[in-house]
Amino acid sequence: MKYRFDFALTTYCQAKCRSCARTNEVTGDKEDWLELKHMDLGIFQKRLESMQGKDIDYILFCGEFGDPMMHPQVTDFIQESFNYTKNVQINTNGGLRQPEWYKEQAIKWNTNKNPREGLEIFWGIDGADHDTNNLYREGVDTDRAYANMRAWFKNGGHGKWAYLIFDWNWMQIPEATEIAKDIGCEIEFKFNNRNHGLITEENKKYAVEFLREVI
Repeated sequence: MKYRFDFALTTYCQAKCRSCARTNEVTGDKEDWLELKHMDLGIFQKRLESMQGKDIDYILFCGEFGDPMMHPQVTDFIQESFNYTKNVQINTNGGLRQPEWYKEQAIKWNTNKNPREGLEIFWGIDGADHDTNNLYREGVDTDRAYANMRAWFKNGGHGKWAYLIFDWNWMQIPEATEIAKDIGCEIEFKFNNRNHGLITEENKKYAVEFLREVI
């Protein structure tokens, strides 16, 4: 039996995504009930020790209430995880840390061409420019996110660009596809299914036509 684990490393996030569970949809602020905290590395290590000998398919750092890259010790969490699995995955909005960090991690963990053996990063960027991306990913430095994503994939990083389609960004599908080709990464388009920014049925038809052209 293979095991898969998802650890929420932190409840901190720089973004104010209006349909995120951590965000007040009206104000864009953190919900009052959410306590800001980082997972203790020692607790994480003990949890992994209890899994010694198990066949762990992958360890995922995603989290519903924060971005893993906000954790000041995320590098240590990645290092520790590879003592128990060959595949570690991270979901991030991309706008945290610097390109040099992503370059170093890509070179360190992705020497194997098998994408399921190494560190995978899934990039949540939902626009071909800062203004469009910030219509949902409020507070994210999109220019830095693109620089980080470029540094990651240009240095052999594994993963993909996960682009959510909203009513305000569907027309950028062709442009985003070209950016992905330039960077050298796979881009995956997915329709947002939450009320905030939900695409109209009419615009969805146009979006589907774009998708047929680029896929």
